[in-house]
Formats: sequence, C-alpha cells, structure tokens
Amino acid sequence: MPNLFRFPGQREGEEVLMLIYKHPIVYVKIVMAFVLVIVLPAFLFLMFWFMAYPLADFFYRGVTVGLIISMCVLYGILFICIRWIDEEFDIFILTSDRLIDVTQVTFLKRTVTSTPLEQIQDTTGEISGFLPTILQYGNLTVQTAAGDASDFFIDHIPDPDGIARTILDWAHKKRMGQSMDVCDNTND
Repeated sequence: MPNLFRFPGQREGEEVLMLIYKHPIVYVKIVMAFVLVIVLPAFLFLMFWFMAYPLADFFYRGVTVGLIISMCVLYGILFICIRWIDEEFDIFILTSDRLIDVTQVTFLKRTVTSTPLEQIQDTTGEISGFLPTILQYGNLTVQTAAGDASDFFIDHIPDPDGIARTILDWAHKKRMGQSMDVCDNTND
C-alpha cells in the first residue's frame, strides 16, 4: 500500500514510515485549564453579580460587566488556540532515510531538525506518574552519534517504549543495509 503522506523537503524515494503525534490527553488538559481559569470564574462572577444587581434595575452596569466577561472569554479562546497550535505541530516523522523533529517553539516560531537513521545510537521511552501509566503515554528521547547537542525529544506521546523500539529497529535495519518494507505504522 503506497504511503500518501508527503511533506515539504521530502527527498526523492524517501518513504514515510511513521508519524508520531502527541497523546490526546494534552488537549484535554488545555480544555480543562480553559474551563477552570476562564469559564467557571466568569460564570460564578456573573451569577453573583446579577443576584446582587438585577438587570432590570442596573441595566448599564450589567451590559458593561457582560462586555468585560465576553472579552475575558475571548482572550481565553485565543489562549486555547495558541496552546493547541503549540502542541499540535510538535511531531516526529520517521522516514526510510532519517528522523525529522518538527517542534513548534512558540506561536510564530518552529524548528525542524533531522538526523540520518544511521546516526541514531539510542532511544529512551519514559512513562512516569499515575495518569501516564494508566493511559500509556510519556516522553521519548532519541540520542544520535553527534552527542547531547543533537538529542531529539518529544513529550506526551502514546506508547513511548514501543515507538522507541520501533525507531531503534529501523535505525538498525538502515545501518545493516536490510530491506525496509514500508507498512502503515502511523500513530494517530
């Protein structure tokens, strides 16, 4: 089955073996933070405000407070969108030739680093904590022959141990010159 995923800078004959995205728990955390920091306080404030100052008697104050609360909620939605972009665009792309680390550093800054598969020396998958252990997500570190300066890191990915083994297996196959049969190993 041909792999239909293509990315800018993909070399001729280079096949995508695996896409490594973050675990959905990252987005749950972002939404929970939005609800606890913006929505819940705004709701409680409005509830107490309109109990103390009925809208019929204090219409202009109510409209002003409503506008202020709306601005706070819109600011919270902007925060959610920026956080989502920061997390969504962190991805590892494992190809038949190299490992590519795409990291969204800030809203308008992205770094792309790659290393040939032959240079991968070690991979470490780490799961620590109660929730990560239950949901099987954690961090992945890939060490290359160039030393600490070129370590690749991605956090909050599903099954980091399995992905670490897979990357190391592909790197070993590439070093040994073994055939690299492309299969559908995408991690969505």
